[in-house]
Amino acid sequence: MNSEALYVQLINNIKKKIIDGEYKIGDKIMSEREMAQMYGINRLTVRNAIKNLREEGYLKAIQGKGTFVSKIPDVEDKVELGGGDVSLSMSIRKGGMNPSRIVISLRKIDAFGELKKYFPDSPEVYELIRLSFANGKPYAIQECYLPCSYFSETERYDFAEDSLYDYMDMQGHRPEKLISYLQIKDVPEKYAELLKIKAGKKVFFFNYHGFDKDGKMVEYTLSYNKPEYTSFRFSSKKIE
Repeated sequence: MNSEALYVQLINNIKKKIIDGEYKIGDKIMSEREMAQMYGINRLTVRNAIKNLREEGYLKAIQGKGTFVSKIPDVEDKVELGGGDVSLSMSIRKGGMNPSRIVISLRKIDAFGELKKYFPDSPEVYELIRLSFANGKPYAIQECYLPCSYFSETERYDFAEDSLYDYMDMQGHRPEKLISYLQIKDVPEKYAELLKIKAGKKVFFFNYHGFDKDGKMVEYTLSYNKPEYTSFRFSSKKIE
């Protein structure tokens, strides 16, 4: 394989590591020598690839310290849903944007409405409401409900920084199957200001049902996503 092909492969490999979150903004990447040894290529090829990524703004060199990630590649500037990822943060990252979020509220409440049917063995549920950002702009609000019969010490977990599904995994009830439904709805008035859109504007409304390895329903989530940042992947089968 010629050096030009290796050079392009290395550029794409580093970009993928950034998009997938293996390298985050501010992280130091491997040295030229380490990369050359890992990939079995010469240091000049590595140097040229890193130079290209610096010129594009994805990396920056700090004298005496090394090379650091400075920007996530703009793959699509859309959040693709329905492609298999259950993590909204990962979907945002794969869309070429930097994810972040804040917790609006976390509390234990009595199960109400459909929650009584979904979680018949849990009279109480945890209600977690989070606002997710894409490149610092409000993107989605999610209301997540977890049955207290399966989960504990939820209040001690930092759901702004840490993964909800990692927490569910630690509790032994990570969703193995996720069923989602999509509708077009008016944004709830209580969320319009947080999403920085006008009350009554249409948004994509997702309804998620998560089931653990034993087939027990362990998650019920309502998600309001701004349509200008959202795309979809779906498949269909021909009916014989």
